[in-house]
Amino acid sequence: MEIMDTQGDTYFSGPRFIRKIQEVDPYVSNYSDFLRERASAQKSTTRRYFFKDLLIGLDEGNRVRTVGSILDEVESLEPERSSEIRKLLGGGTIAPSASIPAEAWNGSRLNEYLGEIDAAIMSGDYDRAVTLSYTCLEGFLGAFIRAKDKRDSYPDEIIALAREAKDYLKKTIKDYPDEVLNGITQAAHAVDKARNRFSESHFANEAGSWLATYVRDLVNTQIRLLLHFM
Repeated sequence: MEIMDTQGDTYFSGPRFIRKIQEVDPYVSNYSDFLRERASAQKSTTRRYFFKDLLIGLDEGNRVRTVGSILDEVESLEPERSSEIRKLLGGGTIAPSASIPAEAWNGSRLNEYLGEIDAAIMSGDYDRAVTLSYTCLEGFLGAFIRAKDKRDSYPDEIIALAREAKDYLKKTIKDYPDEVLNGITQAAHAVDKARNRFSESHFANEAGSWLATYVRDLVNTQIRLLLHFM
């Protein structure tokens, strides 16, 4: 709130803040309607109070994603304080989040997983964050293959799905660097190995946080890549 209170490019007016909330909850009313609703319900229309109510009203995953999105806008002007907030969220430097279109197979569920990954990291549940990352990447790879190749059956594990996605792209976009497309299968192997290692090992908090954060960012990166070709 201190950052959003600072006059200048980091200042968040009521309309600007509500637009951020609407990125994850499009059903929130526009600024003028929202204030009328607050006043009618005899709730405070003071900026600080309704900012807090809107943020707390989100589920945990979307709350973390909203704070991260705000930090994306102010980080260049407030690098030190933004970095500290990101560390409190459990992620250090957070890569841009992917957003899976609703028409993709089970798109709403996969987006829900992406939000829950951030919430799990924030709460220190690194094993769950890695498991959700695995589930999300596996689910999105399945959605990608289903969108590109209609047939009766598909692989049911992450490595085979990644291999099919890479092979499809190598055939259809021959001028794309092989090293980039190879990253799809490499990421799948890394996420699969991380999940298995979490099941077998007891990481210290620092190591667990680092690995969960890396896996989360890896999954977001691969999904954003494949979204270009959906």
